[in-house]
Amino acid sequence: GIERGALLPDAELGAWLRAAAQALDDAMTKLSAGQWQAPVLTAQGRTVPATEVPWLRAREVYVHAVDLATGLSFAELPAGFCAALCDDVIAKRRSAPGPALVFAAADTGGRWELPGQGEGGTVTLAGPLAEITAYLTGRAHKLTTAGGQPAPVLGPWL
Repeated sequence: GIERGALLPDAELGAWLRAAAQALDDAMTKLSAGQWQAPVLTAQGRTVPATEVPWLRAREVYVHAVDLATGLSFAELPAGFCAALCDDVIAKRRSAPGPALVFAAADTGGRWELPGQGEGGTVTLAGPLAEITAYLTGRAHKLTTAGGQPAPVLGPWL
């Protein structure tokens, strides 16, 4: 669907997005309290309660909206969404191999830590929340270390 959507003219893509969002909203409003607790298998093979579907959808739509390279960046997304996405990505990256990192969002005061699974000391990366979000999700970013070195390369997020 992503490949097909990337080829659509703007108006058709917008209509497709609105129709998909409406269909999902219609389906979710019909769910009972018990159905909201039903197990759902994610694309990554995790089993989660249906209550996570709205977050998973928001995450997918926002991140892929940036990926379409139409000029939208993480800086235009709601700060609350970016902070929640950082929380989510950090939780997924905690057990993955990689450097020990501390993130400090200079514009919001947010702070995240990855314990690291390798040698070397902890690297601090400070910058706008949008740049931290882009970096953590493997997108283009402008983060550097305090010494001006490029941010360490991270493995895949999902």
